Amino acid sequence: MKTAYLDIETSYVGSFTDQRLFRDCKNHKITVIGVRIMDGEKDAFIQLVGDEATRETLMAALAGVERIVTYNGRSIPDNVKGYTGFDFPVIAAQLGVVLDKAFNHLDLCPACWKAGLWGGQKAIEEMLGLKRKLPGKDGKWADDAWKRYEATRNECFLEDLLTYNREDVFMLRRIEEALEGRSRKPGVRS
Repeated sequence: MKTAYLDIETSYVGSFTDQRLFRDCKNHKITVIGVRIMDGEKDAFIQLVGDEATRETLMAALAGVERIVTYNGRSIPDNVKGYTGFDFPVIAAQLGVVLDKAFNHLDLCPACWKAGLWGGQKAIEEMLGLKRKLPGKDGKWADDAWKRYEATRNECFLEDLLTYNREDVFMLRRIEEALEGRSRKPGVRS
């Protein structure tokens, strides 16, 4: 099955009048969309950066994809808590496409809840024993890195941000594999 693992980075451009992160998706400017596409033996990675992140370029990157995997990306409320996520609502607000209506979607966040794992992506990785090459970075750091890049055009800030996004995307597959491994172990319920 041709599967895309997708994660976005954003820069907060709102007035901070609504501190509820997932209800102000129009205030988050997409800075990077990272997409890893796996299809049998084929494994490709693309990043759409800044103005490259358009509906057309994203849909071209996802051409032929049968399923998208995210962590807390859904725009359709999950069936565990009834919550929406972040990535897809931001993409819908800015690019005008609701990805979990256009594609089959696996959101690893509610899948983790069903397995008794709670927290953000980095916390889940730690619980599953997955190690990052760039620990200690988060969405706030990514926002700051983009703003420093925009202010200075220093490529080091952009390269760090792209490396961070790549690790976020590649960790999605590792989380999925870890959850699959847990569900196959005797006595482990997911």
